[in-house]
Amino acid sequence: MRRFCIMILVAWICFPALADNTKLRVAVFDPTSSGTSIDEGTKVAIREIISSTIVNAGNYDIVERSLLEKVMQEQSFSHSGAVDDNDATEIGKLAGANKVVLSVVTLTGGRNMLSVKMIDVKTASVERQKVKVVASGELLDVIEPLTLSLVDASANSNEESVVIAASAGTREDADVKPVPQNNEVVFYLPPGYQPKKDKQKDLPLIVKFDREMVGSGTLSTGFTIRIPNPGNGVHKLVIGGQFAIKVDLNKYNFFELQIYRWNYLGAAMYGVSLKEQKMIK
Repeated sequence: MRRFCIMILVAWICFPALADNTKLRVAVFDPTSSGTSIDEGTKVAIREIISSTIVNAGNYDIVERSLLEKVMQEQSFSHSGAVDDNDATEIGKLAGANKVVLSVVTLTGGRNMLSVKMIDVKTASVERQKVKVVASGELLDVIEPLTLSLVDASANSNEESVVIAASAGTREDADVKPVPQNNEVVFYLPPGYQPKKDKQKDLPLIVKFDREMVGSGTLSTGFTIRIPNPGNGVHKLVIGGQFAIKVDLNKYNFFELQIYRWNYLGAAMYGVSLKEQKMIK
């Protein structure tokens, strides 16, 4: 009897620890920047907001910052905390992480585009990526909801300005086209898209519909943008701020896009054409 009680006591003590071990370990790295520079305080704020949001989601543990720094020091990686995808995957693996999270702040069109992505360390593939374009003063405000939508794929799936960005190079993501639902209209660019006469794939794109920004993404991630169908005739769609095309939402609610890009006086110019348009009921 005494032995049985001891076994019960040990199980009671150990069970929470065993439950905690089922959580995935995530390594969160400092954000990088493109087209702009962010100060050290902003970097720390972005990293900590992402970390706290992931922890509070309940399914993840965060790898301690000191452990990441120790691994980077031992393996002669950069001390800045800003690393590329390959380095982050290797560091995360050495630190015992299951996933790594990277973020990038890009200045585009006078606004900031924030990209947050989660990478699996075993496959080195991007599992999920979320992108949002906001005014500079709103950058810190969007980090928590964007991170929540990253760790919970079902969150904010119908929010107009949230981009559903599939991982590039994944066959099933590239082959499966989105289907409009509940009177939606869908604009779609497949992941891993290669524009004509352009070898630069990771270019930021802003998508506007009747002058309202409805989403953003990059050529490499592609995007699926869902918005309520306003109907009432012909509307204008703009990619990258230039050269609108007209779409008739009375006839169609699904649009697969083609993007082309060129330089004019040193400025990137984007164009858009339709590969496919159809009505899906």
